[in-house]
Amino acid sequence: MSGETGRERQQEAQDFLDLLRAQTQAGQGGSDPSPVTGAAVRGLTERLLRDSFNAEQGKDPRVRAQVEQEAARNLRSQDDVFAEMFAGMQDHIERTAKARVQGGGLDFAALRPLIGHLRTGQLNAVSMRVPGRHGAHLVLVEDQMPLFSSKLSKAVAWAFPYGPAAAEGLIDVQWNLAAAVERIETVPEVAERFTDIVVAYAVSGRVGDAGHHLLPPGPFNLAGMLRDALEYFVMGHEYAHILSGHLNSAVRRRGVLPVEEAEVLAYSWGQEFDADLIGMVLSLNAGIEYDNRDLWVGFLGVSLFFDALDVMDRAVALLQTGDEHARQLGSHPPSDVRKQRLSAVLPQMADAGRVRMTLELADIQGQIIRELWARARPALLSMHRRGVLTARTWRTIPKETGDPGPAPA
Repeated sequence: MSGETGRERQQEAQDFLDLLRAQTQAGQGGSDPSPVTGAAVRGLTERLLRDSFNAEQGKDPRVRAQVEQEAARNLRSQDDVFAEMFAGMQDHIERTAKARVQGGGLDFAALRPLIGHLRTGQLNAVSMRVPGRHGAHLVLVEDQMPLFSSKLSKAVAWAFPYGPAAAEGLIDVQWNLAAAVERIETVPEVAERFTDIVVAYAVSGRVGDAGHHLLPPGPFNLAGMLRDALEYFVMGHEYAHILSGHLNSAVRRRGVLPVEEAEVLAYSWGQEFDADLIGMVLSLNAGIEYDNRDLWVGFLGVSLFFDALDVMDRAVALLQTGDEHARQLGSHPPSDVRKQRLSAVLPQMADAGRVRMTLELADIQGQIIRELWARARPALLSMHRRGVLTARTWRTIPKETGDPGPAPA
């Protein structure tokens, strides 16, 4: 009986998601890409090899395999990408939570949300109750997030200098801020890649409008680790809201999604901070236990999420108003405050030496992103002065400097 109820709950959530997609598409236009074919993957693979690698690198079976994987990822439908990416992460997060959440009588099967994608106009995920009789929940992830996190991770990974072992696919990073800044200043393509991604997303609303930025094996592997860690944290954060009972206490708010009549849950800053903490614990431990990922990689992914949110807040606000601090994408506490709070808690999760190294690496990564933003900012400001508009899918609010408190339902 419980299995039947679970299927009905998931179907109810899927039906509501399909309705939201249809209404959103009617208002915004566009459609999902056609199903991918083997010929399409082979064609894109060959083009990317020609454009991004020399002849000798293109013959390396490991490089070819990585490029084929990336080509398939770029060509597949959004549903396929999300099903593959989030199914494993969701399972790992749930198993981690079951092992760590004591008491409370939580029914994980009843709490399990459907994870879906929608053009939400926000970079963070949106939680909502599904109208109906089965008590289903839905977590909506911005449909561009997988590709954005992939491309941004590549841009950041490419900014680091590497040692000789990186040619063999090892994570041979030179964790040195001065060397990274020198690389950004002397290799223009590094900042150009970052700017291309941010501008394409802000102006068109589609990260795919940015160029393909494939990397040699070492940086490619680091980028994949950062991307996965970022997405694990997004999943852990949403599960934290569910486990903490926030779905029962948060206020309902309309106008957050492109479908005006759809109600989503608006969390207080306190609830967001709690979800950050629990989400970090879940995502770091899930990565360690199921993906054999070290603590520093997981925390760099957490830090990268907040940096990504901050960058897109600034980019969209700059294009819309000429002031990068004027508006933000949805209601959320300042990214730097959220990072600081999690950094303060990290010493409780590992020994002092590992925590010190992890925080040092996260600080270097954050400073590198600030260097890259400083070089992207003039391009966006120039576009604002020329009257270039942001994609109409972005949904911004005035910049919040304090917890706005409960909003009227």
